[in-house]
Amino acid sequence: MNQKTWSDIETHYAELIALLNRLDPIKLISQLTLTFLTVPEGQFNDESSDIHKWARWVEFLAGYYLTHDYPQNAKKEINGEDLKNIEDLLTKYFSSIALYSISDRPNTEKDGEIDSVIHLAKNDSLYVRGESYPHQLQRVTHDIYAQHDDWFTRNLGFTITDALSISRAIIDEYNRRINDEKQSCKERAREYVEDLIKSGEAKEEERRDLETRIGCYYYFGNSDAILSFTLNGLIRFSGSSREICERYLKRLSQEFGYRSTNHPDTFNDPHLAPWDYNTLYERPIILHNNKYFVPITSLFNEVLLHTFYYDLIADDGYWKKEGERKYGAWLEQKTAEFLKRIFPHSEVLLNPKYPGGNELCDVLVLHDRNVFIVQCKAKRLRYDSKIGKDSKLIRDDLNKAVKESFDQGIRARDYFSKNQPAKIMSKHGNLEIDSKQISDIFLLSVTLGSYPHLITRLANINPTLNLFSNSQYPWAISLFDLGVVTELIESPAILIHYAKRRLAIERTKFKILADEIDLLGYYFSQGLYFGTEEFKKLNALLLSGFSTNIDRYIFEKHELGKNPKKPEQEMPPQFKEYLKTIEELKSPYKTDCAVRLLDFDHEGREVFVDTAEKIKQQTRNDNDLHSFSTTMKEVSLGFSFITMNAEGNFENLYRQVFSFSVIKKYVTKCKEWVGLGWDKNSKKTVDIAVFLSYDWQEDPVIAQIAKDNLKPGEMLS
Repeated sequence: MNQKTWSDIETHYAELIALLNRLDPIKLISQLTLTFLTVPEGQFNDESSDIHKWARWVEFLAGYYLTHDYPQNAKKEINGEDLKNIEDLLTKYFSSIALYSISDRPNTEKDGEIDSVIHLAKNDSLYVRGESYPHQLQRVTHDIYAQHDDWFTRNLGFTITDALSISRAIIDEYNRRINDEKQSCKERAREYVEDLIKSGEAKEEERRDLETRIGCYYYFGNSDAILSFTLNGLIRFSGSSREICERYLKRLSQEFGYRSTNHPDTFNDPHLAPWDYNTLYERPIILHNNKYFVPITSLFNEVLLHTFYYDLIADDGYWKKEGERKYGAWLEQKTAEFLKRIFPHSEVLLNPKYPGGNELCDVLVLHDRNVFIVQCKAKRLRYDSKIGKDSKLIRDDLNKAVKESFDQGIRARDYFSKNQPAKIMSKHGNLEIDSKQISDIFLLSVTLGSYPHLITRLANINPTLNLFSNSQYPWAISLFDLGVVTELIESPAILIHYAKRRLAIERTKFKILADEIDLLGYYFSQGLYFGTEEFKKLNALLLSGFSTNIDRYIFEKHELGKNPKKPEQEMPPQFKEYLKTIEELKSPYKTDCAVRLLDFDHEGREVFVDTAEKIKQQTRNDNDLHSFSTTMKEVSLGFSFITMNAEGNFENLYRQVFSFSVIKKYVTKCKEWVGLGWDKNSKKTVDIAVFLSYDWQEDPVIAQIAKDNLKPGEMLS
């Protein structure tokens, strides 16, 4: 144990609490909110913005205050010095917490593994981005609870639509007041300074400085009035009835001195306080002196999604009878809906069954020769797991949320591999799948809860939790992140390529710390390749900041209503057209061809396009057959392209492409080969796509054909 850091935590916490007890809670929190949590309309704040730090700090301060009775005779005139002292003490306290978590090294390797899992959970609960983007939280909250409207009305007195509408009205009212008050304070300050100058109490050259100082005094001195409202005020600006507003406030507000019965001892231990249960996540509105106050309006989205879940499951009769079924069914339907953004609707099957009638999986995608077996789990991280209290609790939650769904996926995958053909029953009819023709099967575990860094690389935590054997892992992803992935990725080939790269992360020899959106951003930027020399000596890699372009896009599109350009992988426009054309072909394994082309880096994509266009032009000039080929030795993959005047005879073109591919694959001993062909008379970029995948075996016949037909120097490296 690092005794000094341990002691520093106690000292800084005691100093912070001593100062808090001297200041008026409502005055302090409202001034902090106006000072640090209000930003100009339309301003984008990335992960590094101080607004995220202050949101966490204000949440912490409010959480502490709410667990205690309102202090008597506290200082109500909060000034800049008070705010500076609060900031300094918060910085010292949270820095000492962070330093201790780094410096307190475990005594044994086993302890170190356990500590790393707990540290991941603790870090996620303190510092990572919110559970999701606001627009997603709002939509999911509405959709998942709207099916329980009758229960909400009977038990809470309002529907989820009412709750979302009133919460939105509070935010809008705050924004209106803040803007109006700023303007009012400027005008009042100008008038006051004008009078001072006229009376000779101030000089003209002092005008600007005085107007700023007095305007700030008016504005921040009135912060608690700006950010508070009454029941009657809520009725007026929300447009909801008195009864609904009363029931809404009764459920979502709390007074000072409120403690959760499940967490009665919070904010007593300085070493645990940052992770203590905060009642704002149960009731985000504060009631004091018959006025209501919302310290952090951005919490509404996450609170409304989660807090009503516990109301539902507390009603055991309703939950077991129909609530849980509706909850799980919605998650499966939403997952299918997201996947239909990319795959044709006929290829996305909801709740397909084995021939005997038992469910095969929650969602099945059959695209070309690629299969996605998807299992969905609504299991959430329990609070004690989320804050890293016990690795055994984390293991239990991950077992139910990811491992059990993976086991179900394994059984479905084994069914495909052991049955020829694999027969499937679906709502749209019975299917027979030629299992021998399947290229790839992807096991996807979709969670409703957010598990940030815990599930983005399961190999990080498996030595401790021992959930997965044989180094086999699913692609585990939250529903919210799946929504982002399927919004930004627009084609099946790119999604499949991302899935392959995403699963390859589990095979890296070093730890990777990132959430799904960081990984997606890194895929767009760098391709998610970690096999190069620069990564060989790493023990761990932190991918932070790669989500900025995605965050900005989501903000501009969904918060500002703009039409920004989507983040995407960098590629020449013509290369994108090649991919699009290949995916539109009718031939089998076309998707595999497109996916393998995506293995080219940006320079390789440019070379591919330039060379393909060059030999096309040669065929246009001399009406002869031309070709080029290249290999990626590190992945045992090769490509060839043939151009010729096929006169519209695509069978002849196919024979040429196929034969050339077989020969080239044999000569290079590649495991896989992509052969493409183009007819001089075609308006497409590609007319034929052939994909070969099998182990190399010596074949004297093919060897002789290659010797007789290949020209020296035909290979491009």
